[in-house]
Amino acid sequence: MRELFLAGDWQVAELPGYGAQRRANPFETFAAIPAQARYRFMLDNAEYFVRTFIRGPVCRGQIATDVIRDHFWTLFQTPEQDRYLTDAQYRSEVTPLLALPGQLDDIAGLWSLWGTYMERLKRYESLRRQAYAERPAEWADLWSGNDNALLTVFRQHDSAAVRKGLVGAVPQTLWWLDFPLFERTYYQLVVNFDVFGNLSHQLQTRLYFDLIRNGAEQNFLRLLPAGTRQAILDGWYENSGQLKLWLAYTEIDGQTPSALGLPQHEPIRSFAAHLLERHAAINARPDPLNRCRSAHCHRPGVARELQYAEQTLSRLAGQRAASLPVVLELPEASLLRIEYGEGRREIYSLLRNRAHSNVAFIFGEQLRYQPALDALTLYPGVLSSYPNFLFNVRAEEVPAFVAALEQARAGAGLAAVVERWGIRRSHPEFWRYFNDLSAWLRETEPLEAGVLDMNRYQNL
Repeated sequence: MRELFLAGDWQVAELPGYGAQRRANPFETFAAIPAQARYRFMLDNAEYFVRTFIRGPVCRGQIATDVIRDHFWTLFQTPEQDRYLTDAQYRSEVTPLLALPGQLDDIAGLWSLWGTYMERLKRYESLRRQAYAERPAEWADLWSGNDNALLTVFRQHDSAAVRKGLVGAVPQTLWWLDFPLFERTYYQLVVNFDVFGNLSHQLQTRLYFDLIRNGAEQNFLRLLPAGTRQAILDGWYENSGQLKLWLAYTEIDGQTPSALGLPQHEPIRSFAAHLLERHAAINARPDPLNRCRSAHCHRPGVARELQYAEQTLSRLAGQRAASLPVVLELPEASLLRIEYGEGRREIYSLLRNRAHSNVAFIFGEQLRYQPALDALTLYPGVLSSYPNFLFNVRAEEVPAFVAALEQARAGAGLAAVVERWGIRRSHPEFWRYFNDLSAWLRETEPLEAGVLDMNRYQNL
């Protein structure tokens, strides 16, 4: 902290005010504080800052969380290659365009006000695209300062969670945040968000975050071969999403090449493979269960019983509903308690990631839902604060448990699995099992342990 903010020779000529304009544009309000220091502080604590909005009040409810995919990875642009930090002329030109909506909440003037912000944002995106067209993106542009550099986000209908490391199979989309994207997201969704704000304030916040998400996705596209970008973007915004691409989002840069040297065929998968290899040292959560690349699909160093169990469980990881129908019967966030040895246990999260043709609209999520593409992520630990169900399985019974899920073809099939291994609310030892989850968290993650919320627990 001292090195970032107190080592430099910078002065505050006057303290900022508290008016709407000061609240709306943190880039102007805190211009006296070196932008480099502000960004590095956020990067060094990226998991915390992302959690403030992904797990905060702004992401409470289905309409709020529908702005993000059910599973994606988040990366950050290195300060040394962020034009806002390195080019003073560019910074002074774009700073007035980065004001955030939501400070004026007059419902009658909502759309005219929104139009003003849209024009500013389009102007900013145009200037940004021109600035970055001068130099192809390189691997060195990805920040890798510590284990906050690689984050995974999961969404379960009306809540979301963030974890350090790259968890799960290679996701459909990735975010690549630079300083203006990161700062605007934090100030729009956390600092300036009013839980008690009226409809106009809530709507402006939700709509602007949609634009920020698209900006982070388009920034990531700069890393891919230029000729593949439009097709990939169209895949992210299928059907009705094409209308949003035309109406609201800025055009992508389909000309400036990438210096990463990725192939034209499946560039995202190739990018992910290189990313995992290059940044293995800072990947907080290696994932052999969902990304098994050898005959050993389990974590090294765990008990032999767990190795056998994980090897078998890995057959479920990454499976889509089209090939594993029981996926559609499972709730979005199940926990799997594996008992082994003498009174020992391990907790796994079994997450159902729902697929959508796009996440570009506030309403009509069911119209964009693609159930056949739903997929499972299986990972050690508790990856949701709102578990929907708990299975308790002895390690030696894991093969039977997995086989039962693979063979289940309808609700009756899952019912048999629940009957044998499920912990329903009516289970005579429900509270022993549920309270043991908190005990396990205190043992394994004492700094973040807490009591899980059972309000969304189902009685399958």
